Amino acid sequence: MDASERIPYERYFEVSMTPEPGQPLHSYEYLRRLTSGVLDEYPTIDAHTHLGRDVDGRSLSLPDLLAELDRFHVDRAVVFPFNDPEQGDDFRVPNERVWAAYEQAPERIVPFMRLNPNGPWEQEYERCRDRGHRGIKLHPRAQHFAIGSSRARELFARAAADQLPVIVHTGFGVEDVADAIGELLAGPNGLTLLLAHSSFIEMNQALRVLGPRSNVYFETSVVPAYDLIEVLTTVDPSRVIFGSDLPYADCYTGIQSLAVMASFAGIGVDRLPDLLGGNLLRILNRRPRTEGSG
Repeated sequence: MDASERIPYERYFEVSMTPEPGQPLHSYEYLRRLTSGVLDEYPTIDAHTHLGRDVDGRSLSLPDLLAELDRFHVDRAVVFPFNDPEQGDDFRVPNERVWAAYEQAPERIVPFMRLNPNGPWEQEYERCRDRGHRGIKLHPRAQHFAIGSSRARELFARAAADQLPVIVHTGFGVEDVADAIGELLAGPNGLTLLLAHSSFIEMNQALRVLGPRSNVYFETSVVPAYDLIEVLTTVDPSRVIFGSDLPYADCYTGIQSLAVMASFAGIGVDRLPDLLGGNLLRILNRRPRTEGSG
């Protein structure tokens, strides 16, 4: 954003940006005011949450996940495994944990499988796909693979053929991800890709290379404010998707930062339903192909 595109001064003082007297800042009531009631009228879907436990010591149970969603009136959440100590070669155990959570709360949980392209992923992919997992989570840093590696390309190709969206970590610990994804997407291949954290580690390159691609979506969890406004002023709002990164961050922060930065970017409140759930819902409504389907 150059000097000619600076945020108009008056936007910093919009009434909705401040809580009403006596209203806690960290509350659903404030978020409802901030979003002009959108949270009451349209579905909110979190694109980035975890379940189980991580090798770093973090954990999140289904009751705690649902409690967080309920606290801020988030209707549904995409859920996938952590970098789980029980992942083995194929993530079967943590994928099973996510599916069990879905069976307990099918109206709230959107199950995504997690896979390791370096391992024997094919059988677990087919098992999860045929059972009903709605997408795939990949983490190049945690599973030590390059996006452009032959094994990763095979997995991306399968996902594209089966119309399964892939959310890929593009935050700390990965390098040159924008160019690698650009090469991956060269030519028509039908892959729907969500950039977890909007590739904020190399924002300018990501916006230049991936911003024009209609099948790449920018997921907003833990994106710094100055990078988030770059996304919102560069990428069409139909390709920006709310995520929280629970439990590393929370729903409140994800909704609050996205709503505030959208206002600063001049995006009208009429687009908030898309940013907070509608864009993701359109992706999820594309039914994946399963074994034996046409």
